[in-house]
Amino acid sequence: MKTTALAETRSDPVRWLRGLFAPGARPAAIQPAPEPESASTKGQTILVVDDDPVFLRATVMKLESSGFKAIAAKDGSEAIQLARQKKPDLLVLDMHFPPDVASGGSVPWDGFRIMSWMRRFDGLKQIPIVIASVGDPVENTRLAISAGAAAFFHKQMNPTQLIAIVNSTLARSELRREPALNPSI
Repeated sequence: MKTTALAETRSDPVRWLRGLFAPGARPAAIQPAPEPESASTKGQTILVVDDDPVFLRATVMKLESSGFKAIAAKDGSEAIQLARQKKPDLLVLDMHFPPDVASGGSVPWDGFRIMSWMRRFDGLKQIPIVIASVGDPVENTRLAISAGAAAFFHKQMNPTQLIAIVNSTLARSELRREPALNPSI
């Protein structure tokens, strides 16, 4: 059988879809294309704070597959402790915690209280925070940005968009930290 240039250029999803309709054929599983790892992600640590174990694990896996070092915390006190120990480059932080998680200790934690606590420590003040929530994206974006977050991620968005938000937030953070090349200009 001859192979044509057209057949060689078909993507895996197209071959898989065609395999669905070929008589007697069983389509192979689609292998997702690896995401390009940017040079800026190497060695950067992201702290993910969320009470939802599924979102927490999925986000950590997505960040690690994108070249980041990811660590996880399931509540506010653990988040503050890990942030002080590990000094992450960025936080992905849930906005709302249920009462049983939020008040597990003496402090009723939520994303805003965690942000407020982090701003009290000199070593943590400059860490950019991306707030994540499932609520109204317009209202939550307004609340998150007004509270000092660098960005907002709606949990129902594509996880690839979270990586884009993380990358752009880290890039903006690096620009702010980088001293001017020529301060006399």
